[in-house]
Amino acid sequence: MKRQRNPAAELDLRRLRSLADELGSPEPALRFLDKYLAMLPQRVERIVHAVDVHDAKETTTALLSLKISSAMVGAVETEHQCRAIELMIREDYFEDAAQALPALRQCTDRCLASRSELTHAAHSSLTRRGGFFR
Repeated sequence: MKRQRNPAAELDLRRLRSLADELGSPEPALRFLDKYLAMLPQRVERIVHAVDVHDAKETTTALLSLKISSAMVGAVETEHQCRAIELMIREDYFEDAAQALPALRQCTDRCLASRSELTHAAHSSLTRRGGFFR
């Protein structure tokens, strides 16, 4: 029997909380998470296209963008997938990178499928009635 994943498990909310602390408020961190999730499909497609055409510079740029933003919101699995593909590209292993793309898609698809739960969990984690958790 396959175990159900907790949608909130897709994010390490401590990282998002750290971002909110740095910004001094949860609102910009929550907006960043919303934008991250909204842009996720386009970012993945940019990586897929760059890998398909063997464009090392574009692939690296797209991977770094997704890896860094994933780290900021706490999407650890996506961050790790980007890091692994980035290493393949640096070694000019485009075929291996192409074979790693389904795993990247799977973790980003899980984030997108649980988008409302993720944003709710993030909001609950970063806010409370009357203010910001410290």
